[in-house]
Amino acid sequence: MTERAKISIIVPVYGVEKYIENCIASLCAQTFGNLEILLIDDGSKDRSGQICDEWAKKDERIRVFHIENGGQSRARNVGLEQATGDYIGFVDGDDMATPEMYETLLNLMLEHNAQIAECNFTGRKSTEPDVMEDGTLVEMCGRDAIRKQLDLRESSRYPSTSLWSKLFKAELVKGLRLPEGRIHEEYGYLCEAFLRCENYVYTNQRLYIRTLRNDSTTAMKFSERALDKLVVFRNRNEFLKAAGEEEFYRLSKEQEYVLMLHYYGEACKAGMKDVAKRLKEDILLQKKDIRTSNLPEARKKQFRFFFFSPGIYALLKKVKA
Repeated sequence: MTERAKISIIVPVYGVEKYIENCIASLCAQTFGNLEILLIDDGSKDRSGQICDEWAKKDERIRVFHIENGGQSRARNVGLEQATGDYIGFVDGDDMATPEMYETLLNLMLEHNAQIAECNFTGRKSTEPDVMEDGTLVEMCGRDAIRKQLDLRESSRYPSTSLWSKLFKAELVKGLRLPEGRIHEEYGYLCEAFLRCENYVYTNQRLYIRTLRNDSTTAMKFSERALDKLVVFRNRNEFLKAAGEEEFYRLSKEQEYVLMLHYYGEACKAGMKDVAKRLKEDILLQKKDIRTSNLPEARKKQFRFFFFSPGIYALLKKVKA
Protein backbone atom coordinates (compact mmCIF):
# COMPACT_ATOMS: atom_id res chain seq x y z
CA MET A 1 0.00 0.00 0.00
CA THR A 2 1.35 3.43 -0.87
CA GLU A 3 0.49 6.79 0.66
CA ARG A 4 0.79 8.27 -2.82
CA ALA A 5 -2.76 7.07 -3.49
CA LYS A 6 -5.32 9.66 -2.47
CA ILE A 7 -8.79 9.04 -1.03
CA SER A 8 -11.61 11.58 -1.28
CA ILE A 9 -14.26 11.20 1.42
CA ILE A 10 -17.56 12.92 0.65
CA VAL A 11 -19.72 13.92 3.62
CA PRO A 12 -23.19 15.44 3.05
CA VAL A 13 -23.99 17.66 6.03
CA TYR A 14 -27.46 18.81 7.05
CA GLY A 15 -28.85 19.37 10.52
CA VAL A 16 -26.30 17.17 12.26
CA GLU A 17 -24.71 19.56 14.76
CA LYS A 18 -24.99 16.88 17.48
CA TYR A 19 -22.98 14.40 15.42
CA ILE A 20 -20.79 16.14 12.85
CA GLU A 21 -17.89 16.85 15.20
CA ASN A 22 -17.42 13.16 16.02
CA CYS A 23 -17.83 12.30 12.34
CA ILE A 24 -15.09 14.71 11.22
CA ALA A 25 -12.80 13.70 14.08
CA SER A 26 -13.09 10.04 13.05
CA LEU A 27 -12.02 10.92 9.50
CA CYS A 28 -9.11 13.09 10.61
CA ALA A 29 -7.93 10.18 12.78
CA GLN A 30 -7.72 7.69 9.89
CA THR A 31 -4.53 5.60 9.84
CA PHE A 32 -4.34 6.30 6.11
CA GLY A 33 -3.32 9.93 5.95
CA ASN A 34 -3.48 10.99 2.31
CA LEU A 35 -7.11 12.08 2.39
CA GLU A 36 -9.24 14.95 1.27
CA ILE A 37 -12.36 15.35 3.36
CA LEU A 38 -15.13 17.09 1.43
CA LEU A 39 -17.78 18.49 3.77
CA ILE A 40 -20.84 19.55 1.77
CA ASP A 41 -23.01 21.78 3.94
CA ASP A 42 -26.44 21.39 2.36
CA GLY A 43 -27.91 24.65 3.64
CA SER A 44 -27.95 23.59 7.28
CA LYS A 45 -30.04 25.79 9.57
CA ASP A 46 -28.19 24.74 12.72
CA ARG A 47 -24.48 25.08 13.56
CA SER A 48 -23.39 22.18 11.33
CA GLY A 49 -21.84 24.42 8.67
CA GLN A 50 -20.04 26.53 11.25
CA ILE A 51 -18.58 23.43 12.89
CA CYS A 52 -17.30 22.29 9.47
CA ASP A 53 -15.57 25.66 8.96
CA GLU A 54 -13.95 25.42 12.39
CA TRP A 55 -12.55 21.98 11.58
CA ALA A 56 -11.23 23.18 8.22
CA LYS A 57 -9.01 25.62 10.11
CA LYS A 58 -7.54 22.73 12.11
CA ASP A 59 -6.84 20.29 9.26
CA GLU A 60 -5.77 21.37 5.77
CA ARG A 61 -7.17 18.14 4.30
CA ILE A 62 -10.70 19.41 4.89
CA ARG A 63 -12.55 21.36 2.20
CA VAL A 64 -15.95 22.85 3.00
CA PHE A 65 -18.64 23.72 0.47
CA HIS A 66 -21.74 25.66 1.50
CA ILE A 67 -24.60 25.13 -0.95
CA GLU A 68 -28.32 25.83 -1.06
CA ASN A 69 -30.40 23.00 0.33
CA GLY A 70 -30.94 20.42 -2.39
CA GLY A 71 -30.95 17.13 -0.52
CA GLN A 72 -28.40 14.43 0.15
CA SER A 73 -28.06 13.38 -3.49
CA ARG A 74 -27.26 16.92 -4.58
CA ALA A 75 -24.66 17.24 -1.83
CA ARG A 76 -23.05 13.96 -2.83
CA ASN A 77 -23.00 15.01 -6.48
CA VAL A 78 -21.24 18.25 -5.56
CA GLY A 79 -18.68 16.14 -3.72
CA LEU A 80 -18.17 13.94 -6.77
CA GLU A 81 -17.62 17.03 -8.92
CA GLN A 82 -15.01 18.39 -6.50
CA ALA A 83 -13.21 15.15 -5.61
CA THR A 84 -9.59 14.87 -6.76
CA GLY A 85 -8.70 11.52 -5.19
CA ASP A 86 -7.87 8.21 -6.83
CA TYR A 87 -10.50 6.56 -4.62
CA ILE A 88 -13.85 7.82 -3.35
CA GLY A 89 -15.72 7.05 -0.15
CA PHE A 90 -18.96 8.38 1.32
CA VAL A 91 -19.75 8.99 4.99
CA ASP A 92 -23.02 10.31 6.41
CA GLY A 93 -22.63 13.33 8.65
CA ASP A 94 -24.14 11.60 11.67
CA ASP A 95 -21.95 8.48 11.40
CA MET A 96 -18.29 7.65 12.06
CA ALA A 97 -15.52 5.52 10.62
CA THR A 98 -13.17 3.41 12.70
CA PRO A 99 -9.54 4.62 12.44
CA GLU A 100 -8.43 1.78 10.16
CA MET A 101 -11.45 1.74 7.83
CA TYR A 102 -10.01 3.37 4.74
CA GLU A 103 -6.52 1.90 5.07
CA THR A 104 -8.10 -1.56 5.29
CA LEU A 105 -10.39 -1.06 2.30
CA LEU A 106 -7.63 0.43 0.16
CA ASN A 107 -5.26 -2.43 0.99
CA LEU A 108 -7.95 -4.93 0.00
CA MET A 109 -8.51 -3.15 -3.30
CA LEU A 110 -4.81 -3.18 -4.10
CA GLU A 111 -4.30 -6.81 -3.02
CA HIS A 112 -7.32 -8.09 -4.97
CA ASN A 113 -7.21 -5.69 -7.91
CA ALA A 114 -10.74 -4.58 -6.99
CA GLN A 115 -12.63 -1.49 -8.06
CA ILE A 116 -15.08 -1.64 -5.13
CA ALA A 117 -14.32 -2.71 -1.55
CA GLU A 118 -16.87 -2.96 1.24
CA CYS A 119 -16.88 -3.55 5.00
CA ASN A 120 -19.49 -4.54 7.55
CA PHE A 121 -20.85 -1.96 10.00
CA THR A 122 -22.36 -1.50 13.44
CA GLY A 123 -25.82 -0.04 13.97
CA ARG A 124 -28.08 -2.33 11.94
CA LYS A 125 -31.83 -1.76 12.10
CA SER A 126 -32.42 -5.51 12.26
CA THR A 127 -30.45 -8.71 12.84
CA GLU A 128 -27.89 -9.68 10.25
CA PRO A 129 -29.49 -11.71 7.44
CA ASP A 130 -26.92 -14.50 7.39
CA VAL A 131 -24.22 -16.19 9.48
CA MET A 132 -20.62 -15.17 8.88
CA GLU A 133 -17.50 -15.16 11.04
CA ASP A 134 -15.84 -11.85 11.81
CA GLY A 135 -12.98 -11.15 9.44
CA THR A 136 -14.38 -13.31 6.62
CA LEU A 137 -13.26 -12.11 3.20
CA VAL A 138 -15.29 -12.55 0.00
CA GLU A 139 -14.25 -11.73 -3.56
CA MET A 140 -16.42 -11.78 -6.69
CA CYS A 141 -16.90 -10.03 -10.00
CA GLY A 142 -19.15 -7.00 -10.19
CA ARG A 143 -21.84 -8.83 -12.16
CA ASP A 144 -22.10 -11.53 -9.51
CA ALA A 145 -22.32 -8.81 -6.85
CA ILE A 146 -25.24 -7.01 -8.49
CA ARG A 147 -26.96 -10.35 -9.16
CA LYS A 148 -26.66 -11.15 -5.46
CA GLN A 149 -28.03 -7.72 -4.54
CA LEU A 150 -31.02 -7.93 -6.88
CA ASP A 151 -32.10 -11.54 -6.30
CA LEU A 152 -34.94 -11.81 -3.76
CA ARG A 153 -33.89 -15.39 -3.04
CA GLU A 154 -30.59 -14.18 -1.62
CA SER A 155 -30.35 -13.19 2.02
CA SER A 156 -26.93 -11.70 2.55
CA ARG A 157 -25.21 -8.79 4.25
CA TYR A 158 -23.18 -8.04 1.12
CA PRO A 159 -23.21 -6.21 -1.11
CA SER A 160 -25.29 -3.74 0.88
CA THR A 161 -27.38 -1.04 -0.78
CA SER A 162 -25.45 1.72 1.01
CA LEU A 163 -22.68 3.93 -0.33
CA TRP A 164 -21.07 4.62 3.03
CA SER A 165 -19.79 1.07 3.63
CA LYS A 166 -17.75 1.10 0.41
CA LEU A 167 -14.64 2.50 -1.21
CA PHE A 168 -14.75 3.03 -4.98
CA LYS A 169 -12.05 3.44 -7.58
CA ALA A 170 -12.61 7.04 -8.69
CA GLU A 171 -12.45 6.27 -12.40
CA LEU A 172 -15.33 3.84 -11.89
CA VAL A 173 -17.82 6.35 -10.43
CA LYS A 174 -16.67 9.88 -11.27
CA GLY A 175 -18.96 9.99 -14.30
CA LEU A 176 -21.98 8.66 -12.40
CA ARG A 177 -24.46 10.95 -10.65
CA LEU A 178 -27.15 10.29 -8.08
CA PRO A 179 -30.78 11.24 -8.87
CA GLU A 180 -31.39 14.53 -7.08
CA GLY A 181 -34.40 15.42 -4.99
CA ARG A 182 -35.12 11.84 -3.91
CA ILE A 183 -34.34 9.55 -1.00
CA HIS A 184 -33.21 5.93 -1.44
CA GLU A 185 -31.07 7.24 -4.28
CA GLU A 186 -28.26 4.69 -4.03
CA TYR A 187 -29.96 1.75 -5.76
CA GLY A 188 -29.53 2.84 -9.37
CA TYR A 189 -26.11 4.34 -8.71
CA LEU A 190 -24.78 1.10 -7.26
CA CYS A 191 -26.31 -0.95 -10.07
CA GLU A 192 -24.41 1.09 -12.67
CA ALA A 193 -21.21 1.01 -10.62
CA PHE A 194 -21.29 -2.77 -10.17
CA LEU A 195 -21.93 -3.33 -13.89
CA ARG A 196 -18.74 -1.37 -14.57
CA CYS A 197 -16.82 -3.21 -11.84
CA GLU A 198 -14.53 -6.12 -12.71
CA ASN A 199 -13.77 -7.16 -9.14
CA TYR A 200 -15.47 -6.57 -5.78
CA VAL A 201 -14.12 -7.50 -2.34
CA TYR A 202 -15.97 -7.62 0.99
CA THR A 203 -14.58 -7.87 4.51
CA ASN A 204 -16.83 -8.75 7.44
CA GLN A 205 -14.86 -6.45 9.73
CA ARG A 206 -17.16 -3.84 11.27
CA LEU A 207 -15.31 -0.71 10.24
CA TYR A 208 -18.20 1.76 9.82
CA ILE A 209 -20.18 3.06 12.80
CA ARG A 210 -23.75 3.90 11.91
CA THR A 211 -25.96 6.12 14.06
CA LEU A 212 -29.60 5.05 14.21
CA ARG A 213 -31.87 8.09 14.38
CA ASN A 214 -35.66 8.21 14.51
CA ASP A 215 -35.66 11.56 12.66
CA SER A 216 -33.53 10.60 9.66
CA THR A 217 -35.04 10.71 6.15
CA THR A 218 -35.02 6.93 5.78
CA ALA A 219 -36.23 6.16 9.33
CA MET A 220 -39.42 8.22 9.28
CA LYS A 221 -42.86 6.59 9.27
CA PHE A 222 -44.42 5.76 5.92
CA SER A 223 -45.29 8.84 3.89
CA GLU A 224 -45.75 9.68 0.23
CA ARG A 225 -42.05 10.55 0.10
CA ALA A 226 -41.25 6.87 0.65
CA LEU A 227 -42.53 6.31 -2.88
CA ASP A 228 -39.22 7.81 -4.07
CA LYS A 229 -37.84 4.31 -3.65
CA LEU A 230 -40.35 2.99 -6.16
CA VAL A 231 -39.35 5.69 -8.66
CA VAL A 232 -35.67 4.83 -8.15
CA PHE A 233 -36.45 1.13 -8.73
CA ARG A 234 -38.32 1.94 -11.93
CA ASN A 235 -35.48 4.13 -13.20
CA ARG A 236 -33.12 1.24 -12.50
CA ASN A 237 -35.41 -1.07 -14.47
CA GLU A 238 -35.30 1.30 -17.45
CA PHE A 239 -31.51 1.51 -17.29
CA LEU A 240 -31.11 -2.27 -17.21
CA LYS A 241 -33.59 -2.80 -20.03
CA ALA A 242 -31.88 -0.19 -22.22
CA ALA A 243 -28.52 -1.80 -21.46
CA GLY A 244 -29.81 -5.17 -22.66
CA GLU A 245 -29.32 -6.74 -19.23
CA GLU A 246 -32.36 -9.05 -19.39
CA GLU A 247 -31.51 -11.20 -16.37
CA PHE A 248 -30.86 -8.21 -14.12
CA TYR A 249 -33.91 -6.40 -15.51
CA ARG A 250 -36.10 -9.37 -14.56
CA LEU A 251 -34.66 -9.49 -11.03
CA SER A 252 -35.06 -5.74 -10.64
CA LYS A 253 -38.70 -5.93 -11.78
CA GLU A 254 -39.36 -8.59 -9.14
CA GLN A 255 -38.07 -6.19 -6.49
CA GLU A 256 -40.42 -3.53 -7.86
CA TYR A 257 -43.42 -5.90 -7.63
CA VAL A 258 -42.68 -6.76 -4.01
CA LEU A 259 -42.11 -3.11 -3.08
CA MET A 260 -45.44 -2.06 -4.65
CA LEU A 261 -47.34 -4.62 -2.61
CA HIS A 262 -45.48 -3.67 0.56
CA TYR A 263 -46.21 0.01 0.05
CA TYR A 264 -49.85 -0.76 -0.70
CA GLY A 265 -50.11 -2.39 2.73
CA GLU A 266 -48.28 0.51 4.39
CA ALA A 267 -50.52 3.09 2.69
CA CYS A 268 -53.62 1.19 3.84
CA LYS A 269 -52.34 1.06 7.42
CA ALA A 270 -51.55 4.79 7.32
CA GLY A 271 -55.01 5.63 5.98
CA MET A 272 -53.54 7.13 2.80
CA LYS A 273 -56.42 6.17 0.52
CA ASP A 274 -55.27 8.04 -2.60
CA VAL A 275 -51.79 6.53 -2.43
CA ALA A 276 -53.23 3.06 -1.80
CA LYS A 277 -55.55 3.45 -4.78
CA ARG A 278 -52.67 4.42 -7.10
CA LEU A 279 -50.58 1.50 -5.92
CA LYS A 280 -53.46 -0.93 -6.33
CA GLU A 281 -53.96 0.25 -9.90
CA ASP A 282 -50.23 -0.08 -10.62
CA ILE A 283 -50.20 -3.64 -9.32
CA LEU A 284 -53.31 -4.66 -11.25
CA LEU A 285 -51.86 -3.20 -14.46
CA GLN A 286 -48.93 -5.61 -14.08
CA LYS A 287 -51.05 -8.57 -12.92
CA LYS A 288 -50.14 -10.80 -15.88
CA ASP A 289 -46.41 -10.10 -15.58
CA ILE A 290 -46.48 -10.70 -11.83
CA ARG A 291 -48.30 -14.03 -12.22
CA THR A 292 -45.83 -15.27 -14.86
CA SER A 293 -42.75 -13.98 -13.04
CA ASN A 294 -40.22 -16.11 -11.17
CA LEU A 295 -41.07 -14.65 -7.79
CA PRO A 296 -40.47 -16.97 -4.82
CA GLU A 297 -43.59 -19.00 -3.98
CA ALA A 298 -44.16 -17.21 -0.67
CA ARG A 299 -44.30 -13.89 -2.52
CA LYS A 300 -46.64 -15.31 -5.16
CA LYS A 301 -49.03 -16.43 -2.42
CA GLN A 302 -49.22 -12.86 -1.17
CA PHE A 303 -50.05 -11.62 -4.65
CA ARG A 304 -52.67 -14.34 -5.20
CA PHE A 305 -54.37 -13.19 -2.01
CA PHE A 306 -54.20 -9.57 -3.15
CA PHE A 307 -55.59 -10.39 -6.61
CA PHE A 308 -58.43 -12.38 -4.99
CA SER A 309 -59.46 -9.36 -2.91
CA PRO A 310 -57.39 -6.17 -2.54
CA GLY A 311 -59.96 -4.99 0.01
CA ILE A 312 -59.58 -7.97 2.34
CA TYR A 313 -55.78 -7.81 1.92
CA ALA A 314 -55.88 -4.14 2.99
CA LEU A 315 -58.17 -4.92 5.93
CA LEU A 316 -55.82 -7.59 7.26
CA LYS A 317 -52.87 -5.20 6.95
CA LYS A 318 -54.78 -2.67 9.05
CA VAL A 319 -55.61 -5.29 11.68
CA LYS A 320 -51.94 -6.27 11.96
CA ALA A 321 -50.82 -2.64 12.27
